[in-house]
Amino acid sequence: MREPHETQLQRGGNLGSCGQLCKAQGRTVQKLLASTAILVLTAGLAAADVTLSGDARMGVIDDFGADNTGFTSRARVKFTLTGITDGGISFGAEFRMNDAEAANIGDAGEVYIAGVFGKLTMGDIDSAAEQAVGQVSTVGLTELGNLNEVAYNAEGDEPATPRLSYEYSRGAFTGYVSMVDPIADTERYAVGLKFASDLYSVSLGYEGVETGFSQVLIGGSFIAGPVTGKLVYGDTQDAGDGGQLAVSLDYAVGSLTLTGFAQQGFDSSDRYGLGATYDLGGGASVIGGYVKDNSTGQDAMDVGVSFDF
Repeated sequence: MREPHETQLQRGGNLGSCGQLCKAQGRTVQKLLASTAILVLTAGLAAADVTLSGDARMGVIDDFGADNTGFTSRARVKFTLTGITDGGISFGAEFRMNDAEAANIGDAGEVYIAGVFGKLTMGDIDSAAEQAVGQVSTVGLTELGNLNEVAYNAEGDEPATPRLSYEYSRGAFTGYVSMVDPIADTERYAVGLKFASDLYSVSLGYEGVETGFSQVLIGGSFIAGPVTGKLVYGDTQDAGDGGQLAVSLDYAVGSLTLTGFAQQGFDSSDRYGLGATYDLGGGASVIGGYVKDNSTGQDAMDVGVSFDF
């Protein structure tokens, strides 16, 4: 990746009338300063790094309504900052350009410090339960309303309240603990545990909210040749109406991946989706999807091209 800018040292100034000796000495000093500056800049880049990445998309969408077909496009730039101390402790941050102002107050992006003790993260991050259990696969260029997702309640939606997360890995096991900033109106916390191998994973999460809501979530995934399956189940007695469930299957053959999901919420309403992704190489893909929400009777579809930079 190109450096974000180049440093150019220019010769200049009046050497006065001391003759060729002063000119020679001046050139020597300038070369020394230039060499010193290059060494300092190189040392700084070795200790810390700032990289840019991004994504973009363009396509057509029919979004949950009659006669609502139109264009959709988006371009985003992401900043990733990393560094390491003399003692070997790594640290970093990341945020998208469109979230820069919110990242300044902790409501977007994230900041972390990590070492043999684990990883401590603050910012706009998932709860410990969601980090462990996750979500099933989605479909569509725009993800079409994220109907594949189960609900997590330990993250909160209060503005300008960073979340805190701690994770520690040992072998195939990773544990997570998280909480919302204590200044938030409602206290929220979560814990999670995940076991992951090359071919399968199992996970468990628990989240609690000051208002009395609590939820236990379990998740699992497997890889069998070209097929990848995922399942997430959440159960709470506080909601009074059972649990929530989501499953997905991905089938990959060559550059083509076919995806299907089904989801049932706490209200027992069903949602499902079908989609396909064709990898063009170089970070470009053709993506299309269709979803239907039986709780509203509405459906949506999209198709287009996505780019990763």
